Order: sequence, then structure tokens, then C-alpha cells
Amino acid sequence: MVKRIYSHMNFKAVWLALAGFFTLFATSVAYPQLLTADQAVTLALENNYSIRISKLDETVLQNNLSRGNAGFLPTVDLSAGQSNSITNTEQEYLSGATNNRDNAKANALTAGASVNWTFFNGLRMFNTYDQLKHQLKSGELNTKIRIESTIAEVLSGYYNIIQLKQKTSVLEKAVKLGEERVEIANEMLMLGAGSRLGLLQAEVDLNTDKSLLLNLKEQITEASISLNVLMARDAATVFTVEDTIVLLPQLDFSLLKAKMEQSNPELRMSQLNVQLAMLNLRDIKGRRSPVLGLNLGYNYNDQSSESGFLKSSRSTGFNYGISANLNVFDGFNLSRQQQNARVGIESAELQHQSYLEQLSAELLSAYAAYTSKLQMVLFEKQNLQTALINFEIAGERFRLGELSGFEFREAQKNQLSANERLINAIFEVRLLEISLKQLSGSLLDE
Repeated sequence: MVKRIYSHMNFKAVWLALAGFFTLFATSVAYPQLLTADQAVTLALENNYSIRISKLDETVLQNNLSRGNAGFLPTVDLSAGQSNSITNTEQEYLSGATNNRDNAKANALTAGASVNWTFFNGLRMFNTYDQLKHQLKSGELNTKIRIESTIAEVLSGYYNIIQLKQKTSVLEKAVKLGEERVEIANEMLMLGAGSRLGLLQAEVDLNTDKSLLLNLKEQITEASISLNVLMARDAATVFTVEDTIVLLPQLDFSLLKAKMEQSNPELRMSQLNVQLAMLNLRDIKGRRSPVLGLNLGYNYNDQSSESGFLKSSRSTGFNYGISANLNVFDGFNLSRQQQNARVGIESAELQHQSYLEQLSAELLSAYAAYTSKLQMVLFEKQNLQTALINFEIAGERFRLGELSGFEFREAQKNQLSANERLINAIFEVRLLEISLKQLSGSLLDE
């Protein structure tokens, strides 16, 4: 009897444990994991393919930045060779003597080492090293541009999902009210206080809201897939987002402009292009200087032969020297290249100035839209409060039969429209905040 009770208790414990496991599993399936904006950005920075490719390109430029690649260091070469031959020889000398050998073997062993060092080339090696540094900076800026662009895309996609879900929530409430309206219209028709037309209109309005709701859910699915792609994870990953869009404290234009002139990566890239153009001119000027080099070598030669005058020969020795090379005339090509390099500097400076003015105009335009949208948010909040009060009054009057279904629907449409305008205005302000931060080169600081 005790054993039966004990086995029953064990079975019950196992059953409770399994039930708890499946409850946890069902809960994890029913409630997708919350993804915050910071987590979305972190995942994108870790996994996004464009960023990873840009970082690999930057690694190549980092590897290229070396004294050897710039030409500071000497080159050292080693060589060795072994050759063998089997020959038949027939020789007849003027004295009448002859030398005939069949299958005569001969071999030769050679080895050598050489060092070549260009120790002066018009300081071009220093200029080349500076060019490699600037190329690395260019790669770093390209990576930053790609990172900021990705962050902007991720944040825009993330907040787009939030505003779509907010609109979905509003429409879900509208559908519930629409279903209630259909029930009221049906009851009024049965009591003889309503009309068939009123019931049909309520059903049409309900179906319209349901259709809009389905469309919003489809947009949320598409936006979620796009965001998963940006984060370089399975497109089918299900997640949920935060409920509200929190705006930043109001941004200051003068601070944004100063930050843009100092930190905008694309503007810094244009400045870098001016410096690279100057380095190109320095490189061309360096070609007018002589090129001086040192060379040092060691040779080893060991030969043996069963035919000929020498049976064996061995030689070793060092060789060394200095070389100088100076181009005296090249058909005025260097002069032409210098003129073109000066034109290239002027062109790069003009492009930098043009880009600075273009960015300043974009910043000014975006900030004007930003301040306008901030005011619109305040207006739409007031409008929504008024629309909600009006809709509540209309709902009470409709339930009492003092208001027609058409008038009730108009009040509901005004409330839905006010809600949508406020959601859109807040979303647009958030997008403008992201754009302003990106233009000022401070999006990474957010």
C-alpha cells in the first residue's frame, strides 16, 4: 500500500514538472521577446554585413600602413641553383691533339645573397607613408559612415514598427466600438427604432476598420522582416518592440552646426581628399630629385666537369656599390603632372566648400522641419483631447438614440484622424532627430 502511494506521488511530481515545462514553453511562444532600440542597434553593429565588410577593408588598409610598404626598408634576396649535364665531346686542336669524351658529366652550384636599399628618393618614401596614413583614415571614416547609416536605418525601422503598432492599437479599439455599434443598430432595428440602412452603414464602417487593421498588421510584418535583415538575423524571428516613442530634449541648432563642421564623417572625408591631393603634388615634385641607392651582395660558384680545360672551379666573393639615377628630361611630363596636381588641389578644395554649404543647407532645412513638427505635436495633442471628448459625448448620445449612426461615425473618424496625426507627428519628429544627429556626426553618441 505504501509503495503504491509512493509511486503515485512520484508520478504526480513528474506530471507537475512536465506541466510546468510546457507552460513555460507555451509562455515563451505566446510572448515574443522584447527588443529595445539599443539592443537592435547593438545587434546590427555586431552582425550587419555591410559594416563587417567595411571593417575588413579597414583591416587591409591597416596592414598596408608599414615602413616597408612606403619604401623605407631595404630588400634582401637569396638565390641558389644547381645544374647538371651529360655531354659527348669531340675536340681537335691546332696542334693535332684530340679530346674525345662520351657521357662526360658536368655540374655547377651557384648561390648568392643581395641587399638593395634606396636611402634617398626625394623624400617620396615619407610622402608615401603619409598617403598610407590618410588612406587608413579614409577607411575609418568609410566605416563610420556605414555604421551611422546603419544605425539611422535601424532606428527608423524600429520606430516605424512602434508607430504602426500604436495605430493598430487605436484601430483595434475602433473595431470593438464598431462591433458594439453594429449590435446597437441591430437591436434598434429589432425594436423598430432603427433602420436597415443604419445597420448596413454600421457594418460597412466596421468592415472598413477591419480592412485597415489587416493592412496595418501586414505593414508591421514587412517592417519586422526588414529590421531583422538589417540586424543580419533570421528574417522570421518574432519580436515585440517598446510601446512609445520617447523624444529627445529639444536640439540646439548652433551646437548641431558646430558639431557637424567638426565631426561629420563625409565632410571630414572631403577634407581628407584635399590633403591627399596635396600629397599627390608633393610626390610628383619628389620625382625631380635623384634616387640614391646602396647594394651589397655575396656570390658562391662551384663548377666541375669531366671534359674541357678545367676540371673544377670555385669562386666566392662580395660585391657592393652605390647607384644614382636622375631623370634629366621626360618630355615635360612632370611639369604637366604638377600642373594637373595643382588643379586637383583646387578642385578638391572647391568640392569641400560646396559640400560644406550643402550640408549646412540640409541641416538648416531639417532643423526648420524639426521645430515645425515639434509645434505640430503640441497642436495635435490638444486636437486629440478635443476629439476624444467630442467622441465620448457622441458615443453617449448614440447609445441614447439621440445621434444617428452617420454622425457617430463622423465623430469617430475625427478621433481616429486626430490619433493618427499625433502618432505621425511624433514619429516624424523622431526621424528628424535621427537625421539631425546623423548630419552633425553625433549619431553614435545617442
